[in-house]
Amino acid sequence: MVIRVLLAEDNESLVMVLKKLLTGLGLDVVTAKTGLDAQKILTGEQIDILLLDLKLPVMNGIDLLHWLRTSPRLSRLPVMVMTAAFKGPRNAEAARRFGVRCYLEKPFTQHLFLESVSRILKEVSSRKNVRLLDLLVDIYNRGDSGILAIAGGPPVSFINGEPFSFLSRNREEFPAFLVSRGKIGPADLRHFVDSGEERIFLTQAGLLTYEELVEESRLFLVKHLSDGLAKEGPAEFVKGHPEAHAPLVPLSLPHLLYENLKTHPSRFDALQSHGRFGNHYPARTPLFYRRINLTSLRKEDIALLDLVNGERPLDEILRQGGDAAGGAGFFYFLHSLGMIVFNDRPGAEALPDFALKNLFNRPLEEPAAASDALVDFDDLVEEVAGEVELVAGEEGMAAPLSSDEIGFEQMVQRDYAAIRDKNYYEIFGLSRSSFSFTALKDAYFEKTRLYSPERFMEISGATLALAQDVLSHYANAYSTLSSVVAKERYDELLNANTVMGINGKRDDQLQARIQFESGSAFLRMEEYENAEKALQEAYTLEPNDAKHCALLAWAMYRNPANRNSRAALEKVRMLLGKSLQCGRNAEAFAYRGWMLLEEGRDGLAEGEFLKSLKLNPKEAVARSGMRLIEEKREADRKGILRKLFG
Repeated sequence: MVIRVLLAEDNESLVMVLKKLLTGLGLDVVTAKTGLDAQKILTGEQIDILLLDLKLPVMNGIDLLHWLRTSPRLSRLPVMVMTAAFKGPRNAEAARRFGVRCYLEKPFTQHLFLESVSRILKEVSSRKNVRLLDLLVDIYNRGDSGILAIAGGPPVSFINGEPFSFLSRNREEFPAFLVSRGKIGPADLRHFVDSGEERIFLTQAGLLTYEELVEESRLFLVKHLSDGLAKEGPAEFVKGHPEAHAPLVPLSLPHLLYENLKTHPSRFDALQSHGRFGNHYPARTPLFYRRINLTSLRKEDIALLDLVNGERPLDEILRQGGDAAGGAGFFYFLHSLGMIVFNDRPGAEALPDFALKNLFNRPLEEPAAASDALVDFDDLVEEVAGEVELVAGEEGMAAPLSSDEIGFEQMVQRDYAAIRDKNYYEIFGLSRSSFSFTALKDAYFEKTRLYSPERFMEISGATLALAQDVLSHYANAYSTLSSVVAKERYDELLNANTVMGINGKRDDQLQARIQFESGSAFLRMEEYENAEKALQEAYTLEPNDAKHCALLAWAMYRNPANRNSRAALEKVRMLLGKSLQCGRNAEAFAYRGWMLLEEGRDGLAEGEFLKSLKLNPKEAVARSGMRLIEEKREADRKGILRKLFG
């Protein structure tokens, strides 16, 4: 754990001495010569201690201290004052009322300086040793509002225990995230940081739509908090009125913690809680019913909860559940959020204190009317054996159950198993020899009509993910086989004995390759709208492929529908820049050159064409561009000669 110290002092000789002493204590030291520089550092970076000279240029230390104490995020930042101008107990007492921990009058001794710093270090170390996981749980359970500081990332604002915003002004983390996802370019990142604007500026500047900005902000906030949990590093929370930075992106903290639990169960002290509570009896609390619908539980966890009744010990439940480590982590999650208690003896569970219509985000079923007595099937057979005739043979006695008879959840699992490792023809019960577009359409609609929105409401968790995979696979298969060009490319790939499976990475690679080949063919046919659609699909599946980026940019640029769209043109430029970041390729240089040529910037265009031809002397767009430049030069020469010689 590294503690960062900001040393705000304009005496360079003193700075050198104090910095050496501080680094000797293992501290990371940042320096500022003016109060304004110190304010910028405090705004944009994570600082744990401020050592402050009160007589600083531009902005004095007193004004800086006043600004600190009115900032929600920095109001509790430990400060040690060093001053030669404001001496005496009266000034020291006034500083302490401002929350100053130590007040040193210059000149001071090395021993006094180190002793004062060590006192503040003990306080900071005890606060920074709190794990982010424990801190998030405490914030949520108490319903606190304030600012959460995580080392190496932007401060996060909380309201009533839930995260809803984060600081991005003058910081690179969020725009760097957008660059990594291909949403903006590196130049846009620098422009945003230098502008000092809030995130909403990205929409005002036309780089992202408002909906895109909200979604990307939400994804970044999830990633930022999840990365903090993964590092298991310290964090600090300052209660108060949090700063709100538009657009707001509220998150469900229970859902965030649950998803992290399923990805990294070891973070939730699973084994420790198992050993501590193995002989205790878990039981639901009133909070269970308030919080359980705030996340989407996996099927295996719902099955575990079905075993909880206040009468079974945790060890027995985990044995029946079959996954002791994962199950223990899940119970730790429930216990930490107050949703269950561990009693030392069997007892009754709490019931909901309100009308509950859904549990696990699914409608509660009405209890079936109980029969007077359970009758064993063998007893039933004996009872009627003398009165029935055997009307079926020994074979073929059972017909396959229909989808209505087996239930939607079982149908999803059946369909998922049925299409694993099948090619696109086999999914629809077709072959290349028996293929027809009519048969494809009929088979596709027969399969997908069963996956209605109403059916999706019946399931959640793992089964919902399976259903989405199945439906996505049907759509990919139908999209490929219903396009003549895509089908030809797919047949070529099948002839190469490429195997595809429903969930593997190879399937994504194969689908990306199919769409890329289709898009390339459409480009050659100058069908730019179809080319853009196919290449967009390839780019979505493999966004870091240099040629996918380059050809998608060219399709968008040539598509007449994008001719008057400034946003489309900016995306084209971003894609070409990303293509060259992923790997130097002739296509990206050639397309960028053609854009410059059409803007009348022939000199720059020629440079791009030459780079392209150096990589691929046969690159068609670059060669066409060079021919146009030569023709223009020849025309200019002839024009000059006509002027000279009449």
